[in-house]
Amino acid sequence: MTKISIIIPTFNRKDILRELLIALAADSESQAAAEIEVIVANDQSSDGTGTMLLEEFPWVRAVLGPGKNAELAKRAAIEVSSGDYLVNLDDDSIPRPGWIARVLPAILGGEMIIQSKIIFVDQGQEDIKNEAVPYWRVGWRWDGVPVAVLNGGYRPQYIPICHEFGVFVAREVLAKAPLDDPNLLFDHQGEAASFFLRIHSMGYRVYFEPAAVIDHLGADRGGCKERDQKQAPKKNCTPYAIGMVRNFMVLTRMRKPALVPLLIPYYVAGGIYLSFKQRKGCYKYFIQGIREGLAHRFIPMIPYQNLAA
Repeated sequence: MTKISIIIPTFNRKDILRELLIALAADSESQAAAEIEVIVANDQSSDGTGTMLLEEFPWVRAVLGPGKNAELAKRAAIEVSSGDYLVNLDDDSIPRPGWIARVLPAILGGEMIIQSKIIFVDQGQEDIKNEAVPYWRVGWRWDGVPVAVLNGGYRPQYIPICHEFGVFVAREVLAKAPLDDPNLLFDHQGEAASFFLRIHSMGYRVYFEPAAVIDHLGADRGGCKERDQKQAPKKNCTPYAIGMVRNFMVLTRMRKPALVPLLIPYYVAGGIYLSFKQRKGCYKYFIQGIREGLAHRFIPMIPYQNLAA
C-alpha cells in the first residue's frame, strides 16, 4: 500500500489546526486507500498548540520547528517523514473527504507530482467547472509573477505551475529538489514557483487532479500574518512588500533574465502609484526590494539530510 506523509507547518493557529486534524481523522475513505502519516511541525507556537497535539491527537507525530518561518518548519517535518509521497497542507486548509483516494490512481499510474484542486474560500472562490478566466489561470504573468487559480478546473491535465500546498510529490523527486529555496526570503511568496522551475528543468511535469479538493479557509491570526505582518501591498503597503518584490526579481532572474530591465521601471511605477493612493512611502519598499533582488548572489539548494530517493 502506498504511504502518504501529510506535512503541516503551524504557528499560533491551534483552533483552526484542530479542525484540520479532526477532518483528517474522519476521512475513512482516504485512510482505506493509502497508509497515512500526519506530521505537524509546531514552529514554536505560544498558544498551547503543543499541549493540544499531545492531549487530543496522540496519533499525530509532532516535531518542533526552529521558530523562524513555515518553510524551515516544513523542512523539519519532511526530514522525519517516511512516505512514498509527501503533501504539504496549510494549517488553515481542510481537504474534502476522499481527497487522497482521488489522487491514488494518478500515483499508481506513475505520476510523480500531482496538484490538488485548491478552493480559496477566504477569497470568495467556489468549486466550479469553468476553465475560463477568472476561474482558471495557470502559468506566469508577463511580469514574472506566478499564477495558479484552479477553482474552475475540472479536467485532469498537466499544468505549468503548482501551489506550495496540496501538491503530492514523490519522495525521489524531493531528494533531488527540496521544496524550499534559500535564494528566496521565506514566507514572502515565490517558493512554489521556484520549486516548479527546478523540477521542470529536471524533466518533471505537474499533473492536476481536480477530483482531489482542498478548501483554504484562511486565518485572521497566526502564521506569517502574525510573524511577518503579511499583507497585500495593493491593500496596505508595508515593509512586507520589500521581500515580495525581492523574491519576484530573483525568480525573474532565474526564469527570464531578459525581463529584468522591464520589471525595474514597472515596480518603481507601481510603488509610486501606491504611495499616492495610500499616502505613504510605498515606493521606498519597492525600490529596496528591487535592489535586494538584483544584488542577490545565487547559492546552491540545500538537500534534505534524511530523505533517500
